[in-house]
Amino acid sequence: MAGQQSEMMNLARELMDIQREYMLGSMQALTPTDGETGGFESVYRRELDTTQKAVEKTLALEERAVDELQRGAGDVPGMNGMVDIMSEFSRGALHMRSQLWQAWFEQMRSMREAAPSSAAAAGSKRTGSQG
Repeated sequence: MAGQQSEMMNLARELMDIQREYMLGSMQALTPTDGETGGFESVYRRELDTTQKAVEKTLALEERAVDELQRGAGDVPGMNGMVDIMSEFSRGALHMRSQLWQAWFEQMRSMREAAPSSAAAAGSKRTGSQG
């Protein structure tokens, strides 16, 4: 039991690390890197990448937590079947969330690629208002 508590504390620490990395990455996304120009497109892409990494790490951590809970609760007499059912249900939900997140990230990338650049959009607004 003490081993499981220790592992759950480690998982909680890892979650805090993921959150800290995400916050730092989001702040870094606001500043251009070497050889990269600033602007909305680069900030958008870097923030999207940072968010995707954090989501993927969090989902993987949640799956490890399910595994740990299953190991710990599986030792309780009479609970094996219920624990297994709930663990599989949780894994299914995690898989579904992972697919939804992946689709969302793909949609956000394709939406940004399909949108006109801000400079081109500004130019077309000026041209349209002159006519």
